Amino acid sequence: MHKTISGTTTKMGLSKEKIVQPGAWAIIWCKASRSLLMAKRSPKSNSGGVWNFFGGRIDSKEDPRDALIRELSEEAGLSVKAKKLIKIKRLEATKGSARKKAKSRDLHFYLLTVDKELAPRLNHEHSTFSWFKQDKLPQRFNGPTSLAIDSGVLEKARARH
Repeated sequence: MHKTISGTTTKMGLSKEKIVQPGAWAIIWCKASRSLLMAKRSPKSNSGGVWNFFGGRIDSKEDPRDALIRELSEEAGLSVKAKKLIKIKRLEATKGSARKKAKSRDLHFYLLTVDKELAPRLNHEHSTFSWFKQDKLPQRFNGPTSLAIDSGVLEKARARH
């Protein structure tokens, strides 16, 4: 699946060379409440005010699962073992436009199932968190979360638990 994310241009309309890093995110599912954990981006953070799954960029030479373990620790204060993260889906997003050379970005989504709702220890990137029923999700998401929802990642996660 390909979805275009807007490209970046200079004042002269020329394409800026940006490194398009892959990313990894966790669909955190609570068995007891049958809810999903999401975080709201801080107003001063990139994409401030939107909701997202915990996760982020994969550093150079980093495995997607290892990157997600690092991101969960940094963003939510969670200590997660690799075997608890079940790979759900890999998507490819394209950044750029038809006039410019498009660059693709791999997006990796994993399921993390918890027995009861937990309260993450948020870092500066997020202002709040909430547990949502799948049919009562908030309306504004960041790009990777929108792609995940639109491509059926939540249905795949639900089928796994």
